Amino acid sequence: MRYKVVVADPKQLANIEAALQIVDPQAELVEDKMAADLELIITVEAAFKVSVQAPQLGDAGNWEYQDLDIHDPRYDAADQVQRLKEIIRLGIIKVVGSYLQKTPPWGILSSVRPTKIFHYLRDKNFSVAEIKAKLGSIYGLSPTKADLLTEVGLSQEAFFKPAHYVSIYVGIPFCPTRCHYCSFAAVSLETHRHEVAGFLKALRWEIEQIGALCRKHGFIVETIYVGGGTPTSLAESELDAVLQWLRATFYSDATREFTVEAGRPETITPAKVETMLRLGVNRISINPQTMHQHTLDLIGRAHTVQQVEAAVAMVKPFPLALNMDLILGLPGESGADFVDSLTRVVGLDPDNITIHTLAPKRAAHWRKNFDELELARDQVLQQVNTEAERSLRENGYVPYYLYRQRAILANLENIGFCKPGRESVYNIQMMEERQTIFGLGGGAVTKWVYGPDNRICRHQNPKCPATYSHRVERDVQEKTGQTQRLLG
Repeated sequence: MRYKVVVADPKQLANIEAALQIVDPQAELVEDKMAADLELIITVEAAFKVSVQAPQLGDAGNWEYQDLDIHDPRYDAADQVQRLKEIIRLGIIKVVGSYLQKTPPWGILSSVRPTKIFHYLRDKNFSVAEIKAKLGSIYGLSPTKADLLTEVGLSQEAFFKPAHYVSIYVGIPFCPTRCHYCSFAAVSLETHRHEVAGFLKALRWEIEQIGALCRKHGFIVETIYVGGGTPTSLAESELDAVLQWLRATFYSDATREFTVEAGRPETITPAKVETMLRLGVNRISINPQTMHQHTLDLIGRAHTVQQVEAAVAMVKPFPLALNMDLILGLPGESGADFVDSLTRVVGLDPDNITIHTLAPKRAAHWRKNFDELELARDQVLQQVNTEAERSLRENGYVPYYLYRQRAILANLENIGFCKPGRESVYNIQMMEERQTIFGLGGGAVTKWVYGPDNRICRHQNPKCPATYSHRVERDVQEKTGQTQRLLG
């Protein structure tokens, strides 16, 4: 729909448009009232009284709210500026959502990391009960999502560490083939095998330089995560070398987690498992995404369901925590198909099961024709999501991290469940952005967390393996300087 917005402060227009897109992804702001499908008048008065009116809708188009909470002395001036944006958003989704008969379960939270709201309020010394009330009254979450967010946020607090603890992420940007839904930094070895040697030479140099940087600043490496791409798509000798470099450079008695993604099960061999165990890896990811062969073929994953089961059987006898991922909403799959996949994965007894809800991504093969895919309806996905959570809880799993993506199907979330005490620490640190993470390798993102309010500064390595190899010296120099400025 097209919307004519009347508001005194034009700086609020971007905020209003973002709110509209929560309930109407195709929302467009227009200047001409005659060209609009709906006119919205936003009024802001003193003492945080906000009204949103849609004159065409009569009484149903009138909403107002006076925020008394923001006068609590635990808030500061910056909080007040942000709160005004939030209350305007709340009014938009209430008025327009009611008109379109949509009630977004996550309310006004359209950002990737909704749990940040919980931790922000905890930092302000609000109680859990106070936060849960605010999640409904101010942020517009449904009671179910408010409960979930609170549960996850509480579980994460024990994992936050002092600033001298850091994590290491290593991006191996190679895969056997490229999946159609994927937007990660990865190229197919079918066409880019010739770039591996140069990439590994550059990666070894970057590992050495960032290792020296960590030692200089006295950083303690809490977790090491080797992702991609598919790290286990490297040859056995290549993977052995990478893990040796990482262990020699970053690993210590304080390193509680060393993870390798083996998302494509056909890339796992007994020799690679032996290498991981020998070099201290204690967590592995095997990600089927679905347990239906026709879907695996459709989404471009060149492996079988039987290979998933064989890979799990290969690693199960060893002391490796096991992560497994599934995608809800894959094309051609019904709700019953997903429930069947989940039941089969639960039967494999992994330590961690993450449910990703499908979302269109700019770098994915499907991006241009996403609307043409045969996808389940929102109501079906929401029902299956609820059923999946209930099933996982009944089987002893608890939620411990979650995140969202713009345009995610059915306005849902990606959520990780684990057996109690088997949380992936890296997943928590990466999502909550309470710990500096140094990104090494192709497409890897370094995030510095600094200052009393946990501000974030980012640097991304080139995604292309060849470009990464050519630019690695410059990128390391930039990261070294930024570390000194922000954390020195």
